[in-house]
Amino acid sequence: MRPSAHLLLHLIPIIGLAPAAPARAQVLSHAIDQRGNGSVQTCDNSLQVDFSTNYLDGYSCQFLPVVIPGDHVINGSTWYYYDDPVWEMATGSPTVPYMGPAPYPICYTVDAVNETTLQPCSATVCKVVTPIAFQECASLTADFTISAVQGGSITFLNTSQFPGGQIGYAYWDFGDGSSLAASTPTHAFTGSGPYQICLTVVGAPPTSCTATRCQWLYLGPGDVPCSELVSHGFETLTYGSLVGVLDTSRTSGMSAQVDWDFGDGVTGTGTIAVHAYAWSQEYDVCGTLRVWGPLLSDTCTTTVCRAVWPNAVGMKEPWYDAPAWIWPTPFNDAVSVRASGPAPAWLTVVDSRGRTVHQQTLAPSSEPQLVRLSTLPAGCYTIIVQEPAGARSN
Repeated sequence: MRPSAHLLLHLIPIIGLAPAAPARAQVLSHAIDQRGNGSVQTCDNSLQVDFSTNYLDGYSCQFLPVVIPGDHVINGSTWYYYDDPVWEMATGSPTVPYMGPAPYPICYTVDAVNETTLQPCSATVCKVVTPIAFQECASLTADFTISAVQGGSITFLNTSQFPGGQIGYAYWDFGDGSSLAASTPTHAFTGSGPYQICLTVVGAPPTSCTATRCQWLYLGPGDVPCSELVSHGFETLTYGSLVGVLDTSRTSGMSAQVDWDFGDGVTGTGTIAVHAYAWSQEYDVCGTLRVWGPLLSDTCTTTVCRAVWPNAVGMKEPWYDAPAWIWPTPFNDAVSVRASGPAPAWLTVVDSRGRTVHQQTLAPSSEPQLVRLSTLPAGCYTIIVQEPAGARSN
């Protein structure tokens, strides 16, 4: 995978709407979907780790740690932040100059020793930040509620606030292909949904700050099957010994929780988390999604697992014994490929649409071979190594 600035766009926080009573025209409001943060901890709960964010001009953010040691002696701490196209590390209270307003993950890890057991442990807290061009824009918050319901016609009330300025415009996306610029709109829906309603408010010039709020609307009967409301999935991002997990599930505004098992005894919870592995070997990372709410008769629970290999990542076809290693991932200008077969191999690079964008032969060698791919734009790619014994892909 070649890094893309758009990898993390699905992490924008979403708040759900919940029905007042189980009736045919249910309007969802105030069911919070737990998204946008996560934690991984091997210490006991007496160690509390958190951090705050100061949003600065020019898309910069300053991060301030908050640590209560409890029954632990603190040995050190490290920040892990994604500054496209790689993960970077920092200490202290770093100020990170980002490239633009896209959502970025930031994680803070504290290493400690438990005073009772004398065992080393760590605690990591991860959040998503969206840098802003002007510091005054941090006070702009978009929000809305429902003021009236008549059948399928819904009137929305704009409750956005901007203490540091004046709101100039409001744009609505009703989730059914319709949009409108209005302060307090009424919209007629033709189906039951669920619909994701998004309000974007824009501050008056010269800064023209923007903020967006998304909520869910449902106009049908209760006891909806899990398959209609929930779609479970997550992405992984590997850099060196670090593996990040990013929940991409669709929960249609229901309350949700994601728990992670990193395969080495470490567990975590939240939409995002980053874990540093001690050993370079294959691990199964599993995410368990639990979803509940007024439209479900019971809690929906699903588990999805993916294999990761810190430092070197590779996959193989089930009938072939030795995988082809390809690293690093994500990469910038080149990747190293080790194809262990005795015969020449054929390497093909395919983009996310299935189009072949690069091909070359690999000479028989037990040593890694450098494949330069600096001409490719940022994005996700599949690298296929074909040998007489079988094909391997990454």
